[in-house]
Amino acid sequence: MLIVMIVPIVVSVDQAHSLREVQAMKRLSSHPNILQLHELIYDKGSGTLSLICELMEMNIYEFIKGRQCPPAESKVKHYMFQLCRSLDHMHSHGIFHRDVKPENILIKNDVLKLADLGSCRSIFSRPPHTEYISTRWYRAPECLLTDGHYSQKMDMWSAGCVYFEILSLSPLFPGRNELDQINKIHEVLGTPDSSLLQKFKQ
Repeated sequence: MLIVMIVPIVVSVDQAHSLREVQAMKRLSSHPNILQLHELIYDKGSGTLSLICELMEMNIYEFIKGRQCPPAESKVKHYMFQLCRSLDHMHSHGIFHRDVKPENILIKNDVLKLADLGSCRSIFSRPPHTEYISTRWYRAPECLLTDGHYSQKMDMWSAGCVYFEILSLSPLFPGRNELDQINKIHEVLGTPDSSLLQKFKQ
């Protein structure tokens, strides 16, 4: 699939080029595991911006959907290595993704590319960050339990959830709402000890 992302209500070409997502893609897309941005198309009449990206076959959700048995461990290992490489590249350039999930991880000919940088943020920006970020099932506990005090470590939590889902073909923490999400995390990892809970209170 050729990736075309539409960004509504952009008032000028200069504003289009200054968008956080566009800036991040320009800075990061030279990496083999980050989706490449080929072209920006700005429609002055409607004020919409189209991001034309490279052609990919499918995303990880589509790859595992309907499978009767998990992919070979070697393939999963290969994909996860590439995902970790993409996150390492982002983090080393001072950016964290904030929405790592199967739908935002694209593959083609066994090459994996991390996509959709619309929620990305600078590592050096000071919290509190946006509270409602990341898709719930892949949201780290610090995103659920604080008022925006989280960091790039949230990306690694999300990557771990994706890893489990590829291997098991089922989401690890499919919470119905935020409270149920916390309960499902506690069911697997146990309730945090009092010293950790005290950090969340602060």
